[in-house]
Amino acid sequence: MRVVELSAADTHDLRRRVLRVGTVTTSADFDGDESAVHLGVIVDSDVVAVSSWFDRRHPDRPGVVGRQLRGMAVEPSLAGTGLGSTLLSAGLERMRSGGAGLVWARARDTALDFYASRGFEVFGEGYVDLSTGLPHHDVIRII
Repeated sequence: MRVVELSAADTHDLRRRVLRVGTVTTSADFDGDESAVHLGVIVDSDVVAVSSWFDRRHPDRPGVVGRQLRGMAVEPSLAGTGLGSTLLSAGLERMRSGGAGLVWARARDTALDFYASRGFEVFGEGYVDLSTGLPHHDVIRII
């Protein structure tokens, strides 16, 4: 297992299969993909976990250099095996070493426990994400 940098296109299949099931959209393309950092976990030459990191300050913390985490997905058959934690840790370290002071994400409510157990705090009121139709909260972590 290793964490590597990917192209945006390398993330799309897993994003679509994990993050678009039961949602109002099938698109796995994100605005800004071309300039984001995309990380993935490779096991036996297969991409089994992906995350994308965008140079975006949190709207309520504009004075702090921030990175937005989007498109975090793990192969469903490998969920709960620590791949998501490994990928998140690698991404946080890379963002911190690149000068970011915080990382934030628009997390599905079903993922809030995952983020909370890794040092993120829920920030603000919940909302329904328009691109998925699913309940979300912002989560934020100072790094």
